Amino acid sequence: MNGLKKLFLPCMIGFSLLMAGCSNGDQPEKAQPSKKSEPVQVSKFEIQKASPQRLERINGLGYPGNDEGLYIASHQGVKIFTEEGWLEGSSQKHEYMGFQASEDGFYASGSPEENSDLKSPLGLVKSADKGATLEKLAFYGESNFQFLSKGYGTNSIYIINQKENSELGLGVYLSEDDGKSWNPVALNGFDADTLGMIASHPTNSSKMAMSTRSGIFMSEDKGENMKMVTAPFMTTALAFSEENLYFSAVEDNKVLFYRMDINTKQAVQLEIPFLNYDNPVTFIAVNPKNNGTISFATYLNDVYESNDGGKNWDLVLKNGKIE
Repeated sequence: MNGLKKLFLPCMIGFSLLMAGCSNGDQPEKAQPSKKSEPVQVSKFEIQKASPQRLERINGLGYPGNDEGLYIASHQGVKIFTEEGWLEGSSQKHEYMGFQASEDGFYASGSPEENSDLKSPLGLVKSADKGATLEKLAFYGESNFQFLSKGYGTNSIYIINQKENSELGLGVYLSEDDGKSWNPVALNGFDADTLGMIASHPTNSSKMAMSTRSGIFMSEDKGENMKMVTAPFMTTALAFSEENLYFSAVEDNKVLFYRMDINTKQAVQLEIPFLNYDNPVTFIAVNPKNNGTISFATYLNDVYESNDGGKNWDLVLKNGKIE
């Protein structure tokens, strides 16, 4: 794909486009391997009951395979919703962007908390101990990846690089070795005028999809070829389960939620609590250990969770307020 198209992000009362320096240059060549990852040492850390607070911003959510509960990446660090209530780390309250749950922990980008010894931006980092320590994988102190996707049980990591760095030009890239090397993703057949959130299948590394304001595009070959699999409506978030793709769309000033069979491409609408048009769905997560557990977050920091495949929904966070 030549250059970097506009990036698609939900915004207040409608939507805005994040301009990302479009270029008409040739597709970048394969990047040279990144430096070997290094662990980031941090101070004493423990999981404890979350203090009363209001989250300013939700930057992602998911179900890490090495823990129980729903992880929410916020401006004030990771918060964990469990049967016992809300939990958080005693420290390491970094602003994680592009948060992705994986079988052995989570991957993210973003910025360190104030007064941290960590460099900003974080680049691509990984934690296998609930956020107590971070492993620097790539572009530490150099890049921030708001659009990041990691296959839960695969080695696939997709990024949208919005700003040139020491190794990568603008564009969409795939790494299958924890960020040591990156290949540009061709996206042949992708004709939307925006780039958006990427989802990578939890077990099949060949399957990926992207939401755009023109619909959902899906690939069976790691993004080499893309095909539109929905009507041309605005889609704001998506996530794979083993057999389905869940996504949200905005149609006729209504926020809607769908489940698509990834084999037949047939989609059915699921009933969700009413959402105003200015409060679209921003993130969706499915628990790979129990595909009946689904959650989604909204622009105004509401979080809903279903434990029966989307038949019933519980409001677990209202306007970001933890009490």
